[in-house]
Amino acid sequence: MPDQQDANEIAANLRAALTGAEPPADLLDQLGGEQGLATLAPTLVDDPLLTPALSLLAREAGRATEAGGDLTSIRSAAAALAAAALDSKDPAQFASNIEILCADAVLPALVGDQVAASCLKLATPPRAAAGGEEMPEAQVLRQAIALESVGRLVVRGHGSKYKLLALLEDVKEPQPRRYAQAVARIVTLAFDHWETDDDVADVLDILTGVVAPANDAAKDPGLQKRNDELRRDIAPDALWAKSNVALAQALRSTTKQGLCNRLDDALEHLQGVTQLDDRSDAELLRAALKLLRGLLGSLDDSTGSQDAATWEASLTDAASMAARADQFTFDTHGLNHWSGDRKLAVLLGWRRLANDLAFLKDQLSRDSIYEAALVLDDILAIYASSRSYDVTSRAHGAENVLATIRPSIASGFAARAGLLRNLIDHTEVIRHRIEAAQTTDDIEGLRRRLTTAETVLQAARASLAAGAEPPGKQHERAADLPPLLADLLGPTPTVIECLQGADPAELEQLAAAVADLQAATDLDPDIMVTSTRKRILAALSSSEDFRDDVVPAVTVVLDQLIKFVRQRVNNQSSWKSYQFDPEADEHALHVDLYEWLCQGQFGSFTNVEVQEVGAGRVDIQIQFSGFHLYLELKADDTAVPVSAKAAYIKQTVSYQASDVRIGFLVVLRMTHPKNRSPSAHLTEFVSHTTVAIDGSDTERHVVMLEIPGNQTKPSAVR
Repeated sequence: MPDQQDANEIAANLRAALTGAEPPADLLDQLGGEQGLATLAPTLVDDPLLTPALSLLAREAGRATEAGGDLTSIRSAAAALAAAALDSKDPAQFASNIEILCADAVLPALVGDQVAASCLKLATPPRAAAGGEEMPEAQVLRQAIALESVGRLVVRGHGSKYKLLALLEDVKEPQPRRYAQAVARIVTLAFDHWETDDDVADVLDILTGVVAPANDAAKDPGLQKRNDELRRDIAPDALWAKSNVALAQALRSTTKQGLCNRLDDALEHLQGVTQLDDRSDAELLRAALKLLRGLLGSLDDSTGSQDAATWEASLTDAASMAARADQFTFDTHGLNHWSGDRKLAVLLGWRRLANDLAFLKDQLSRDSIYEAALVLDDILAIYASSRSYDVTSRAHGAENVLATIRPSIASGFAARAGLLRNLIDHTEVIRHRIEAAQTTDDIEGLRRRLTTAETVLQAARASLAAGAEPPGKQHERAADLPPLLADLLGPTPTVIECLQGADPAELEQLAAAVADLQAATDLDPDIMVTSTRKRILAALSSSEDFRDDVVPAVTVVLDQLIKFVRQRVNNQSSWKSYQFDPEADEHALHVDLYEWLCQGQFGSFTNVEVQEVGAGRVDIQIQFSGFHLYLELKADDTAVPVSAKAAYIKQTVSYQASDVRIGFLVVLRMTHPKNRSPSAHLTEFVSHTTVAIDGSDTERHVVMLEIPGNQTKPSAVR
């Protein structure tokens, strides 16, 4: 047993440290380290000090993990504090402390199984646990939080999803609203993250009274009245959950008809939500899905051009609702499913959808399958950002890093429609480049690429418009398709016949281009890209020019360049052969990076070989309103680090003579032929430096990015 006096002394010291001035950096040491917190833990049940104690341990766990330290003593302290949190009867204390245990980056790995197992025992349906009697509201809240916490931990790999779903089978009658909301969230989570049987959603029918309850309410008017009250309370939330289940199933559908059927189900449930409750989010989603359903429905009549003017009313309504997204007030109403760090991602998604709708109004003659793919891609991005749960890793002392897990839709119609959008965009870029080409060789090469792209595009349209073929039918592949194109064409082998005679090298090149566009526009957060971007932006924050409109401009260019490096670090020789060519030069990098930028959002703002910039000619210029950003490109075969390449860096700085004093140096690093070691890490290919200019008090900033060249295949590294 811990010494009570010692625990009291530790508590007094912790309380004193939290009063007045900022707590000292060595507070944990002053409290006796992790052992001190373990001693204190049993006395903190329902004590407000438990929350700062847990936060203090979480910070130390994060530091130890980052440093590769031993977590044994931290694990013991975490188990003791978790036990105190789980014993809390105060629902507010229980909620805040369980939140830390579920959302932290490290603690779930230490005590996640312990917390999940205990919460599973606490999460029994309130009316069943109370034997038909009314359970106190505080206890209902505690059980609801416990149920949600099990779900959050299970999706992070702690506890059993089967035990979680089995618990839903114990719900035999309508439940108090807060617990019923938790059940609805778990159902939505299940369809978000797993390939789940449809009957998992049957519990929603029990909550809403579609299925008769197990209690014999017919003989008890009071019980019947209470059941009716509970059904009305949960109806909007249950219908919202049903709509999201249908949407998850739609996005996993492998045929257009399957997608349409599930969208019809989702629209029906959303109609019920808007009738029962004032839910702006439901109205927004319903308007967008109605538009998508109409676009897909138009494919039944024609696969040719479709006049978008026929959808004018729907476009206007959806654009108007998307504009209202900025005015949303996110509170605790309903499921509160758009909360925390997801809020910004969701709002950005609706803005993007509004922009695409405006684009459709101006492009009335595009193929309807493209418009469906375009809007479906936006709906998918919004859906992925507005998950039923935050699966969050918390960076202590900074902001939360969103780590959204996309549902398993890789083979679904939705994912293939998104790829189609990228393929069509790439085809348009090639057409524009043919118009701008200056030499016969360039034009001929681009025309070959355009022919291949149009052929694959025709096959892809046929694949998306067709249903899956009967199982067992044998086909001979007309071409050895790269995996990405095979995913795009989907499970309809007959459409590949139109690819007969296609050049495998051209198909590989096309797949690489589509993969580039997909990577450049991907909204999913990447931990390494995000951390690298934050590191460089922090270094740039000292620049006098890093303010106002320059900040978002530099951020978006930096993001694209980091993604470019990430993609090139992972490319195979069949996709980007110049990276494996010992004779590759700066021109190969120039062509590659220019194509990358042109396929993205900088297409009409990117210029090459621009004259009279800093008394010279700059490789790439990206235009913004009122200023430019410049990229200098080099190929280097020496062992000297880029940060020590003073001539390269000073040349990059020279182009800032009358513009923003932030520039980019991109270097193709040609590894020495005898060096056959593995490639460096992404984070090591992106760095920053400053340059002092004689006679000036203002430093110039340069972001340096390296592309690995003369690479060695993994099978040949030594």
